[in-house]
Amino acid sequence: MNLYPLVFSNNPKYRITRHILFWLSLILYDTVFAALSWTRFPFEHAFAANFFVELFSFPLDMAFCYAVIYFLIPHYLFRGKYIVMLLYWLLFSLIFILLFRLDNLYVSTRILAMYGMTTHTHSASFTWEFFDLFSQINMEGCMAASIKLGKMWYIKGQELNLLKQEKRKSERQADPGNIQPFFLLNALDRVESLSAEEPHILPGMIGKLKHLLLYVVYDNNQARVQLEKELQFLQEYLDLEKACSREKIDIRTRLSGSVAGEAIAPFIILPLVATSFHQLAQFDLKEKFVDLDIRLNEGRLYLQLRWSKPVDTSALRNGSHSILHHIDKRLNLLYPQSHEMKVIIKTDQFGIDCAIDLHAAVN
Repeated sequence: MNLYPLVFSNNPKYRITRHILFWLSLILYDTVFAALSWTRFPFEHAFAANFFVELFSFPLDMAFCYAVIYFLIPHYLFRGKYIVMLLYWLLFSLIFILLFRLDNLYVSTRILAMYGMTTHTHSASFTWEFFDLFSQINMEGCMAASIKLGKMWYIKGQELNLLKQEKRKSERQADPGNIQPFFLLNALDRVESLSAEEPHILPGMIGKLKHLLLYVVYDNNQARVQLEKELQFLQEYLDLEKACSREKIDIRTRLSGSVAGEAIAPFIILPLVATSFHQLAQFDLKEKFVDLDIRLNEGRLYLQLRWSKPVDTSALRNGSHSILHHIDKRLNLLYPQSHEMKVIIKTDQFGIDCAIDLHAAVN
């Protein structure tokens, strides 16, 4: 069994399985530990009683842990509000100590009584019991937070290594597949060559180049950006291609579905589209076209990209395979088991089909 999707994928199948295994393991651990403390009863008898005790109390454990990893961490830790997070954590601890105390009094004792285990009592003080519950629930909360942060640290580390590899290749100028600086450099060269012939179009093109440069330098370092903003940059790039191209290219774009509130990892859509223009520049064709269709449906993005090619050409040129390989590696890191990308080769056109579950990103 491949452990990577089980541990990292946000696909519901893997995600639910992962959570079930975690909580089942924790229940069994607590059950065994509690059963061993009942030395006056056979282990099997004590295990059965304490298993049901843990089974009825673990929803409280789940609620506390999920409050930590899905509320406190994203809303306060990631935003640098450490004091507020600590105060909320303490407040949640006090609330759940009360709930666990009520569970011990009215649920756990009755379950144990059903198994004749009512003699196992202690004369612990309120202070001792308070700190015992405090340490227990916070140990579980810290464990859940450690797993969540550890997964994110691993994913970001893998993405950082990938970016470092791409940077080294770019510095050596030995990998034409690293499209990030190349499409900007090509655009700059074309703007420079057109400046003498049509100087009146320079202000508009320079403004678009500035926006794209800021996008590459700053937005590319973010985990996710607003999809609406990403598509605005894409339109800037398409406008730049239209203005700079010495050849007539029929550019058709369609967008359906609402992009409001949706986010995507940066630098995925733009390099895919830039690949089509990079390829078209290599071909001598009477008619050239780029056809882009983007659809949004319930948090899933469907991208269908097509561009013309000679009928006697059946392979991508000038490092485009490497470009797509880099994009696919990023998708595997950021959307494991939640995306699909394939290259389409037809008689007179190349194509890329890509589907991404935008809600399944690894944060």
